[in-house]
Amino acid sequence: MPDTHEAMRETTALLGLAVDGAPSTVDSAQAVVDHLAADDRFVVAVYLARAGRLRRVATRGQWVAEDGILPASGPVGRAYRTGSEVVADALACLPILAAGRAVGVLEVGSTEPLTQHDLEPLRACAMALSRRIETHPEAPADDGARRLLRHMVDMAALEDGHAIAGALLGAALDLVVLQSAVLVRLTPAGARPTTAIGPLADALRAARYEPIVARVREGSSCATTPAPDAPAPADLTELRAVGIESLAAVGLHADGELTGVLVLASSDRTAVSTDDVELLEQLAAHAAYCLHASERLQSLRDRAASDPLTGLGHHATFHEALAASHRRPRTAVVVCDLDGFKRLNDTHGHAHGDRVLCGVADAMSGALRRGDRLFRIGGDEFAALVAVESDAQALDVATRLRDAVAAAELGVTASAGVAVPHDGETDASLLARADRALYAAKAGGRDGVKLAPAPRAGSPG
Repeated sequence: MPDTHEAMRETTALLGLAVDGAPSTVDSAQAVVDHLAADDRFVVAVYLARAGRLRRVATRGQWVAEDGILPASGPVGRAYRTGSEVVADALACLPILAAGRAVGVLEVGSTEPLTQHDLEPLRACAMALSRRIETHPEAPADDGARRLLRHMVDMAALEDGHAIAGALLGAALDLVVLQSAVLVRLTPAGARPTTAIGPLADALRAARYEPIVARVREGSSCATTPAPDAPAPADLTELRAVGIESLAAVGLHADGELTGVLVLASSDRTAVSTDDVELLEQLAAHAAYCLHASERLQSLRDRAASDPLTGLGHHATFHEALAASHRRPRTAVVVCDLDGFKRLNDTHGHAHGDRVLCGVADAMSGALRRGDRLFRIGGDEFAALVAVESDAQALDVATRLRDAVAAAELGVTASAGVAVPHDGETDASLLARADRALYAAKAGGRDGVKLAPAPRAGSPG
């Protein structure tokens, strides 16, 4: 077997003239493909990143080839995303790097498993392409429309509203040369800045946005013009007073309603072109859709994780939360059962019983500290997860829950059992001890609270 370094040198030499002498990166990619495909075992393709996807710029040996691959998809996407080789049996995906960043991928499929001897010339080809791109950079066809498309593709892949807002601000500052940006959301309490970036972020968070909201409410946008010495309109003098000399503002509309405003600002005097404003409008329209979809998705998730009557977490949510609790400080379990609820329900009807359950949920929620969580785990059964430092503190929390139900005067009382975890104890054991304490409280006359004794030595933990 030839020396691997020699193989790389030979491959690089063979490619040197074709790659370095090629008039474009695409021609260089095709030279690499043609060189490798001379081995009839190989099917070869080169992908380069463009507008948020990996585009096939050269290939040989395929009738139909993938194109427009997302960075999150398959081995080609993984090699691009991680900047590392992905090799699996008869497939190799090698990143093409420029300035230490992945800009594309060389993909080679083989009719037989690839050996280390096969991989060395493939690496040499990827290195040759990397060198070509680094030493002969081309002005990318990446005008504002292309950059906008790339940002829209990236944003569409996000689900979390905070991540979408951050992506929106970053994209806006990439499209328009201003210093800072803020997303203002409209709430019943008024226009509220939520996310801000850039050197003017603090000033943007503190500003009032009602005047700008009024300007964009009907779908118009606004931006500074080539007349920097003109006086600011009376309604925007506050913004100029905090050092904002240039700005652009576009609305976010969802279902025909204004839901927010994207504001860009700078402390220097810059005219914002109509083309820039149009890009921001298109970006804002897409972001409004993404944010609306994110909020709907979160609402569906919340509904799926909640008891529809009380809005508390339900049985499954309780067990998930218990399993996720880290118990530092220790997370105690309090289980509560309403005394006399069945009789009340049978006497006054289910509608009255539902109102009582909602009242109990409100009363208990008000008795908990911030960070503690309450769940409805059955018909008239409730459970709480509470952070405690001692058995006495856990008993105090359970007593407060019992007393809150009594103080609400809903026609029922509550019995509670509480258990504090011990080292090595399983969730199942902890919950079983809390249940036994609850049964003891009910057996002792109801409207009571019992603390579970520590688990017996040698019992399942």
